[in-house]
Amino acid sequence: MAILFADAFSSASARARRIASGNIVPVARGVWTDEIRDSLEKVVERHWREIVGRMLPTAVIADRSAFDLRPIAGRLFVSHPSRSPLVLPGLTVYPDGRTENRRSDDVPLDRSGQLFGSSRTRALIDNAEQRGRPAAINRRLTMDELHDKVAQIVTTSTPRQIDNMLDEISRDANTIAVAAIRRYVDAARGLGPTVATGSRALSAAQRGESFDSARVALFRQVAADLQRMPLVQRFVDDVARSSYVPFYEAYFSNYIEGSTLTVDEAKRVVFDDADVGKPEDAHDIRSTWEIVSSHAEMSQEFTIADEFMDALRDRHRVMMAAHPDKLPGQWKVQANQAGMTRFVEPAQVPGTLRAGWEEGQALTDPFQRAAYVMFMVSEVHPFVDGNGRSARVAMNGELVPHNMHRIIIPTVLRNEYLSGLTRATAGNGVETLYRVLERAQHWVATGEFSSLESADRYLRATNAIVDSGVAAIEGIHLRILRVGEVWELPDPPFPGPPLASGDQPSFLDVAAKVAAAAE
Repeated sequence: MAILFADAFSSASARARRIASGNIVPVARGVWTDEIRDSLEKVVERHWREIVGRMLPTAVIADRSAFDLRPIAGRLFVSHPSRSPLVLPGLTVYPDGRTENRRSDDVPLDRSGQLFGSSRTRALIDNAEQRGRPAAINRRLTMDELHDKVAQIVTTSTPRQIDNMLDEISRDANTIAVAAIRRYVDAARGLGPTVATGSRALSAAQRGESFDSARVALFRQVAADLQRMPLVQRFVDDVARSSYVPFYEAYFSNYIEGSTLTVDEAKRVVFDDADVGKPEDAHDIRSTWEIVSSHAEMSQEFTIADEFMDALRDRHRVMMAAHPDKLPGQWKVQANQAGMTRFVEPAQVPGTLRAGWEEGQALTDPFQRAAYVMFMVSEVHPFVDGNGRSARVAMNGELVPHNMHRIIIPTVLRNEYLSGLTRATAGNGVETLYRVLERAQHWVATGEFSSLESADRYLRATNAIVDSGVAAIEGIHLRILRVGEVWELPDPPFPGPPLASGDQPSFLDVAAKVAAAAE
């Protein structure tokens, strides 16, 4: 499976025979691929470095692409003598026409040494210098975007590294760019006058409030991606049919975190205050249910970040009251991680949540906001434990005030949900997670939750309680029924009991396994 160029064929006629046989297809002029099962956009997404390096040899990824060193929104800006855009399926590459396009500190990005990336110093210089007239497509970062990058560099570098970088900039850049960069860096370090900016990262740095700028940049991208997703608007038009949704929300949200309660045990705990011999699991589901079943609690609408953060901690205090070692209602004091993913550092939790909240203000659709808030809380992981439940409560807190159906992640969707989170964390887009959440809400919207008996029958008929690992092996999927269809179907028994407490993996364990599988 590869990208092929003209010199890969013994002759033009040999190439023509392969094209005629359907073994290869053209990607662009002089470029073919034998990955015929995928769309050309997917092929380019996988092989863009090789293609760009071959078609624009010695090109340097520069200007607004210099920090990420990859295409963003189908665009890539490079420094290369060519003046004509290179148009590929799903990607347009914009060269700048500069004949002296290389610098000694450019970094090779492909095996053939034909494509290079800008150093951090060059990236700052290229975006701070103003050259030529404004073009239809802005090659350089906006001032606020540049301030974001400066703040990120300052908050993730040692003082010596920053000083060395400034020395390099003073040597290589023009005086206007040098003065501008020094002013922004000094402001971010708290060593000079503040700079008026629309950058949340630089504003926070100037206030002395630390936050994870890379995470905030991810949140900004996720918010932008969500705005392009199709609207999902399912309103609750039959309140009676949704009566027991909060109970199953609490049940599945705890089950995904390792609770060993069966559905019947959970009912007895919540509705009969029964002792089923599992005190911690019993407390967890009862306290979660108390929160999600309170219409007043779930209908709160927050106008500022601090209100949202206060509610996040208040809910956590209730949910984790039986676990004093988990610091109920308090931000974490030690770092946590899953697999290779290290979540936001403890000292940066408040600032990152505040900045993330602000990034999400661009979203006005409740479902998109629900997806965003859930991802943000999960990605920050602000607590020692209970982060998944906190994230999902916050998610449905965006839907309930607008009379929209809640999102419940049934057991059978567990791995798909975690996989979607992992993909979004890795910067691979939010589409997978969005599809899983949409399907989960669709399942709730057509459900029969007017009584515990009808809801249990709905769970059985739709495979909702099937273990996700078993489901993957046996090809079992969550069924979406039309309203009332459950009464037309056989009523199978519930699957076997949940795994024993010592065998049930935690949220972080599963996330680690999913992340490892994706590597």
